[in-house]
Order: sequence, then structure tokens, then C-alpha cells
Amino acid sequence: MKSGLFSFLLISVFVPLASAQEASPDALVKKLSEDVVAAIRQDKDIQAGDADKISALVEAKILPHFDFRRTTQVAMGVNWRRASADQQERLASEFKRLLVRTYSGALASYRDQIIEFKPLRASPGDSEVTVRSQVKQSGAEPITESRVTPQRSPCVGYYG
Repeated sequence: MKSGLFSFLLISVFVPLASAQEASPDALVKKLSEDVVAAIRQDKDIQAGDADKISALVEAKILPHFDFRRTTQVAMGVNWRRASADQQERLASEFKRLLVRTYSGALASYRDQIIEFKPLRASPGDSEVTVRSQVKQSGAEPITESRVTPQRSPCVGYYG
């Protein structure tokens, strides 16, 4: 199995921890994971590798949790500031396309792996927390870890 199979579980999702109405970071990552896995299990075309349906699943379930401008800024590091506004916009658009292809490929190879979430260790004032999870599969080492960082918007992610 590709190490990126559950890279969608390794999403960093920005969530304000202070708001009681918002889902906790671990609950958000768990719900997202469960929704994606349920959609895969319910759709034989997705299980068979239908690229259009897999891309639609990625667009509907995963991408709404991303701020592609922020995602690209994190990926580019100091070079982000060197790019013009137009270049930044094009980079963010291309990064989105890359993530759709990456997640689509990962989801196409899903084969009933088991996802276990570890207890959340966080304090109310934390600026970054780690939602630890393991994706277990027969005959292979588990894939581990999802980071969640509180930020200004309710749900924004970056690949990593």
C-alpha cells in the first residue's frame, strides 16, 4: 500500500478550540475520516477505481477543509513572499489540483484498513495540537498522526 493512502488523515486542520459549538479537533478529524470511509464502502464505482467519482468524493468531503492559499504558503515557505499576487494565486490553484490527484490516488487504493484515534492531549490555550491516529492494515506498519492547529477560520487545512 502507498504510504500516502491515508494522507487525507494526515491533514492539518485549523479549528478554533475556544468555541464550544465547534467540534473538537479530534472529533473533526475522526468525523471526516469516517465520512470518507463510509462513502468509499457505499459506492462500488469508487471501490472499482472510478476516477471521476473518487475526485468528486475528494472535492465534496476533503477539500472543503482546506485553505489553499495558506496550504501553498506553508508548502512554499520563504519563497511565498517572493511570488507576486498572481503567481501566488496560480500556485494555490495548482496545489489544489495536486492534492485532488494525491488524495484520489490514495482513496483508490483503500482496502478496509482500520483507523484508530488516540486520546487528544490539548490545553485550552494551545496554538497547535496533535490528533494522533493510526491506520492499521494487515501485514504492514501503521500510518500515524494528524496535526490540528487552531486558527482564525473554522476549518482550514494544509497537506502534511
